[in-house]
Amino acid sequence: MKHGQHILISLALVALLASCAPKMQPPLQSLDTSSSSSAGDKYAPKVDNFQIILDSSLSMDENGQNDFLVARDLVKRINQGIPADLNYNSGLRSLGHSSYRSKSATDLLYGMSAYNKASFHDGLSKIKYVGGETPMAAALQAAGNDLKSASGPAALIVVSDGLDMDDAPAAAKELKGMLGKNLCIYTIAIGNERNGSGQDVMNEIAEAGQCGFATTDNMLADDASMANFINQVFLTKAAPKPAPKPAPKPVVIPPKDSDGDGVIDAQDKCPNTPKGAPVDKVGCPLDSDGDGVFDYMDKCPGTPQGVSVDATGCPTKLTLKINFGHDSNTVSDQYLGEIARAAQCINDYPGNQVVILGHTDSQGPAEYNQKLSERRAAAVVKALVDKFDISASRLQVQGFGETQPIADNATSEGRSMNRRVEVACGATE
Repeated sequence: MKHGQHILISLALVALLASCAPKMQPPLQSLDTSSSSSAGDKYAPKVDNFQIILDSSLSMDENGQNDFLVARDLVKRINQGIPADLNYNSGLRSLGHSSYRSKSATDLLYGMSAYNKASFHDGLSKIKYVGGETPMAAALQAAGNDLKSASGPAALIVVSDGLDMDDAPAAAKELKGMLGKNLCIYTIAIGNERNGSGQDVMNEIAEAGQCGFATTDNMLADDASMANFINQVFLTKAAPKPAPKPAPKPVVIPPKDSDGDGVIDAQDKCPNTPKGAPVDKVGCPLDSDGDGVFDYMDKCPGTPQGVSVDATGCPTKLTLKINFGHDSNTVSDQYLGEIARAAQCINDYPGNQVVILGHTDSQGPAEYNQKLSERRAAAVVKALVDKFDISASRLQVQGFGETQPIADNATSEGRSMNRRVEVACGATE
């Protein structure tokens, strides 16, 4: 064979492979959830089951004419227009896949299951390539298997260009013979290539169903035509509602007190109060000492006003703002105001034992810091006894060393804050 002939054959093979290559499609636009239609009381479902067969074979995107995008948009509009308040058993099937999409001649992309717009839309978005032959007969047979176990009438909608599937009308007749009067077939022909031969095949498929009809993408281009198509395929007039029964005579029901707190529900501003909890006249739990903790949760009733408490109503600790120097436990006279705060807090609780808690930063050995924290606490005790006449018998010293920092020991500011003394007397900061 001559060199020129080799080149011609190679170019022909390249052209053949390019013509058969799978073609990626633009992504499907999002479902418009704001314009979902409703059947209301006017319509009822005409069928119990439906399935849409969408052709994604190579003929749907060739010769510069992308019929697949038109077909996919039609199926999207059908899904958008089906009333959301009616119940169907539904499915979406594709056929003629590229090897990128599936090795099967036909795939069930959604269903058969209870109809859900969003899930149906997600199934439609799975077709990202077109390619391969057009095994419509296989898709019709598979649809028959999908529908034969479902009870009630069914609608089968075929969306295709009708090309390269001459065996499909015979498969449609066989499908009709299997499902009988429970099946109606509707076809939507896309495009009009090859002098309308595809539309002729689609008409034959619809005729095989006997109770459906054939239409085209052009005939469904506007919203009114699409709404009419959906009405014809999916809807029937709803049966008139029976006259309402006479309203029963009102039954007098005694006022409820669901939480049993003695305040009826209609007046209870705090429903579900725990059983046995004291409440006020509007059913809200009492807080006798005004500390923000209800009496039934308060483990320290009678807390003086202005004293900060924890979640159980018990006093919290007071942190004294005494700036202890590094390695120092000296309390200079400039901090007598802080010692006075501690003395006032201790006097607020005349019957309580008070613990003075010392702390250090992390510089130096831990054992040394433990002793230093105890000396700092002891220095505050001495100041309380000497300058504010607090009884030493009421005061206890406890050191925590460097174990309970409240700031970052890596900074001088943090270390200064950690060199502190706390008084467990319950006053606000």
